[in-house]
Amino acid sequence: MSAPSILAKNLRTIGEGLCLAARTGARTWDTLVRSPYRRTALGMVFAVLPISVAISAYSLYPSDAEQEARAQQTIIEDSLPIPSIADQINVVTSNEMLTTHTTVIRRNDTLSAIFSRLNIDDAALQRFIRQQSQAQALSTAREGVYVQAKVTEDRKAQSLTIFLENRNDDDPDTAVNIVRHGSRFTIDSSEFTFETQQAMSAGIFSDDIEASVVATGVPEEVARQIPIALERKIKNGLTLGAGDEFRLIYERKFVGNDFVRTGKLLAISVSHEGQTIESFWADDGTRNGGFYNLDGTTNQIAFIRVPVEGARVTSSFMPMRRHPVTGVLRPHQGTDFGAPRGNRIFAAADGVVSRVAFDHDGFGHYIMIKHDEDRTTLYAHMTRVANKLKVGDHVKRGDVVGFVGSTGLATGPHLHYELRYKNRQVNPLKISYPDKERLTDEEHQQLLAAARPLTGRLALLNRIQSVKPLNAPEAVAQQSESGKPRS
Repeated sequence: MSAPSILAKNLRTIGEGLCLAARTGARTWDTLVRSPYRRTALGMVFAVLPISVAISAYSLYPSDAEQEARAQQTIIEDSLPIPSIADQINVVTSNEMLTTHTTVIRRNDTLSAIFSRLNIDDAALQRFIRQQSQAQALSTAREGVYVQAKVTEDRKAQSLTIFLENRNDDDPDTAVNIVRHGSRFTIDSSEFTFETQQAMSAGIFSDDIEASVVATGVPEEVARQIPIALERKIKNGLTLGAGDEFRLIYERKFVGNDFVRTGKLLAISVSHEGQTIESFWADDGTRNGGFYNLDGTTNQIAFIRVPVEGARVTSSFMPMRRHPVTGVLRPHQGTDFGAPRGNRIFAAADGVVSRVAFDHDGFGHYIMIKHDEDRTTLYAHMTRVANKLKVGDHVKRGDVVGFVGSTGLATGPHLHYELRYKNRQVNPLKISYPDKERLTDEEHQQLLAAARPLTGRLALLNRIQSVKPLNAPEAVAQQSESGKPRS
């Protein structure tokens, strides 16, 4: 069929449809007109419809007062800023595949070493940090500071937080936050407060005490505190070994939902040869506190901080000082306590005399006491050594070991006192060693209040440990016994 024929057929179909609609409408109209009721209803519709339209138009049209109010309004048009596409892409990608790494800054750390432990390879961030005074704890390696980083798969830091904990309880802790925005970085600081949670662990010692504790999931920094918590007992003959059971409670510190660092060991309980040995952390006035028995006596070796009577500090521990006799600039790695000639000098802690000597051009009459494998004390410029002490003699904390003098290179009577830890001099007035044998009454009450819930948790761990599964030979033996006929 040709195109004109198809078009003609479609037009005929449309025409027939229109005619049918017209005939139907006419019949309907005739029906309405013949019925008086329908004529009345139709008349009412046509009468009401114009009135309804008029009422709606009037209600929608504003009044004069409204028109005047609208005329006084000010229309402000302003375009909204469109976010940077780069920033939006960065926001989306920053939420993907981020891993959190934490580390603590060590002595003589470099920024590269810190980044390596955080799994960061980000030269742009290194340059930014070196230019920021707020990030000085990283660029100059402030020992003991905790750092947290959220790192992408390509080892770029999306954010980095430096947690600056103040030693003074009156000052708030501060978090320095560095955030990446595309190729830019921002830095700000804010106060923060740790949320502290307690973690518990239990296990059995192997030959390597610290390694066996770490194997149960306990952080290394907690495991290293165990010999300190039981120090005095170990020095007095306690030998922990394979088969001894341990239970401990320690802190975990969070900011928001992010773990930041491990806190201190709070309590430890050890089962050794049928005995239970416990030690609890307490605030004893030192910077880091110490470990004590529930009766308030220390579990650590306590050092007398000022081991001479009637003394005052005349020259502090300092990295560089001009010597009062020679005038030479050199480190002063001890503390000088001025005191009247002849005043008594005491052993700072229990130990063994390791050296008694006279140095005309230096310490004069001096004595050294070895307290353990790591710690040694030195007492110099004495007028004489007490009681004819000699190498190998045992001394107790508080024993008189000499008398104040000014022998050697000295301008007047004083004690030059050194505390050496692993052959390195440390400041005896600032080191975190307990300096008393017993807590004060107030400190003791605080210890008992803090230890009450801890003892309950240690007891729970002990009950769990006491339920030991039978090994295979024991199980077979018991099954055989239960299978025997009863007589």
